[in-house]
Amino acid sequence: METAERVQALASNYRRRQAIRRALDSVRVSQLTDSVTGLFHREPFASHLGRVFASTKHRKRTLSLCVLRVRKSDTLAAINRGGWLDMALPQVGAMISRLVRVEDTAASLGPDSFAVMMPATDKTAALQAAERIAAVIACTAFEAGQDRSPFVIDFDIGVAEMVEGEGPIQLLERAVEDARRKVAA
Repeated sequence: METAERVQALASNYRRRQAIRRALDSVRVSQLTDSVTGLFHREPFASHLGRVFASTKHRKRTLSLCVLRVRKSDTLAAINRGGWLDMALPQVGAMISRLVRVEDTAASLGPDSFAVMMPATDKTAALQAAERIAAVIACTAFEAGQDRSPFVIDFDIGVAEMVEGEGPIQLLERAVEDARRKVAA
């Protein structure tokens, strides 16, 4: 009987995740997301963040937000003069959109900045997830042009967990500031 209950729970969980995936995939072909990367655009992401934030607050749950910003370097600046970094960034965005959990929401904040909203995730777990995403991308070699070695992309990662008395924009600002602080350190 216990085994049957576990199988039933696994099947229900699988159906729920599949329904969420289908819903998210249907959004990916809309004006809300970038058709190349599958990432939400800034404005729809901000609206969705507001709704999830309110729901999370109402349910007294945890919500974390990660920001991944491409780490600036002289090497990347030289590579970008040839436009190679700009050509790699859509691939990076697509990788991020596929490396997040079904319940997470990934967005492009700018050409070299990305955000991942992680419901029911504390700051420590969110940082670990963001570091795993960054590690996968850091293992990818991107084309740098003829007679040039491929390049890799590293990230500055910022993470913030929802706290009492703040709004969704403050949560995003704290995650961005956390990434900036790590650059300065």
